[in-house]
Amino acid sequence: MQVHATVLATELRRRKVGARSVTSALETVNRSTYILGDLREAPTSLLVLAALSLTSGHSPR
Repeated sequence: MQVHATVLATELRRRKVGARSVTSALETVNRSTYILGDLREAPTSLLVLAALSLTSGHSPR
């Protein structure tokens, strides 16, 4: 499933993942990534890795 960065940020917030800097950075990224299966069933660790890959090398404006 293709997931846009803002949707990933919303899911991480829903799961109460405490990495606020990552979820905030996702809001400024206009990119997407692929998650195998349903987003709500994916392990949190996989979503965090996906978030980090989307925000790596990204400097907030």
